[in-house]
Amino acid sequence: MQEIVSNFIKHKKITGTSLTTNTVDSYNRDLIIFLSFLNQTNITKFDQIERKDINNFLKSDIFNKFIKIWKNKHGDEVKKITGIRSDSSKKRFLYTLSSFFNYLIYKKLIKKNPLPSHKSSNNSEPQSLTLEEIKIIFDYINSKNFSMDFKYPLRESSIVNTLYYCGLRVSELINIKMSDIKFNNSNPYILIQGKGGKFREQPHPSYKILLDYIENERKIILGSSKSDYLFISNYRRNNVKNKIKNITRQFIDKRIKEICIKSFEFSFRDKTKRGLDLIVKNRDNRKYKMISPHMFRHSIATHLVEEGIDLINIKEHLGHSSISVTSRYLGNFTEKKDILRKYGPLTGGNSND
Repeated sequence: MQEIVSNFIKHKKITGTSLTTNTVDSYNRDLIIFLSFLNQTNITKFDQIERKDINNFLKSDIFNKFIKIWKNKHGDEVKKITGIRSDSSKKRFLYTLSSFFNYLIYKKLIKKNPLPSHKSSNNSEPQSLTLEEIKIIFDYINSKNFSMDFKYPLRESSIVNTLYYCGLRVSELINIKMSDIKFNNSNPYILIQGKGGKFREQPHPSYKILLDYIENERKIILGSSKSDYLFISNYRRNNVKNKIKNITRQFIDKRIKEICIKSFEFSFRDKTKRGLDLIVKNRDNRKYKMISPHMFRHSIATHLVEEGIDLINIKEHLGHSSISVTSRYLGNFTEKKDILRKYGPLTGGNSND
C-alpha cells in the first residue's frame, strides 16, 4: 500500500501543473496518517475500503486531532503537543483523499470513490487586516522599540514590507534569491516564481529598506559564508559556519505573530488587550483564527480593491491563475459599499443604531 502511495505522489509531481513542495509534503503527511488508520483497522488493500470505513475515519481522533513532535539532532523527542485539527486542515485532508481515490480508480485498483460526497463550505471572504491595523504594525516597525526588540530589525522589517506590498505567498518569499533582485533600473522589482513555475515581475515600493538589509544585516548574518537566498537564517546547524540556510516558513509564521502582538502592545500600551483583540480574536469563525503571514497578502488585495484598482492588475500583482480567484475580494468590498449606501449618514439612509 505504501508503494501505491509513493507512485501516487510521483504521479502528482508529473501531472500537477501548480503543485508545490508544500503541497507534496501535505499529500505525504495526510496519506501516512490514513495508512496508519487502515493498519489499525486491519485493512490491507485499498479495494477493501467501504463507505463505513471512511465515515469511521472521519470520526476518529487520528483525523480530528493532530500531534506535533520536535526532535533534537540525535533524533530524540524533545517536545510534543496535541491539538484539534482546524477546519481548513480537514478540508485539505479530504481533498488529498479524494485525489488519491480518483488516482486509484484511474489505475483500476478500485471501482468507485468511497469518500462521501461533500460540498465545499469555504464561502467566507478571506480575513484581512484593516488599514488601521496595518498602520499600527508599520508604526511599530519604524520605531526605536522595534530595533531594540529584535536582533535583526532590518531583516524582519524587510520581511513584513515584502509580504504586504508585494502580496507574496510565504513560499514565494522564502525562495527569493539574490539573482531575483532587479533594483538597478528606474523601476525596481523582484522576479518572483509563483505556483506552477510561473514568473512575475513584482514592483517593491519599499526597496530601499530591502537594500539596507542586504548591505548591512545580511552581510553580518552571512559572515564568511555564502548563500544564494535573500532572506537567510542566523541559525547554523551543529554550529558549522558554512551551513547557512534560507529562513523557513515556520520562522516566518513565528516572527510575524511576534511582530504583530508587539506592535499592538506598543501602540496601545495601557490598552494592550484592546489592541490584541483587534488582531488575534476569532472573527466569525472565518478562515484564520489568528494572525498569519498570509493575511498580509489578503490585506494588500483588499486594500487595492478599496482603492479602485482594476481586478486584472490585482490578479497580475498577486500571481493568480484566474480572475475568478481575485474576484472574491470584490464580493466583500461590494457588500461593504452596499451597507454604506443604505445606512451611511451622508447617503440619505438612516441606521437604527
